[in-house]
Amino acid sequence: MAKSTKLNVSVWYSEKSNRIHIAGGGFRSTVNADPDSKRHHPNLFKKLARYLRDAGLPAPDEV
Repeated sequence: MAKSTKLNVSVWYSEKSNRIHIAGGGFRSTVNADPDSKRHHPNLFKKLARYLRDAGLPAPDEV
């Protein structure tokens, strides 16, 4: 029995909210770099921001 599967997701940055959005597989979520937010995940935010920049898409500034 397989223990993993692939998940096709869309990722984009909202400058207005300073959040990176992730959607796919019937869900949508966000991640940010605000330590006071329950959506705070600095490592994931940094990696997704780098991915967006490398793809030539809008992204938060590198910290």
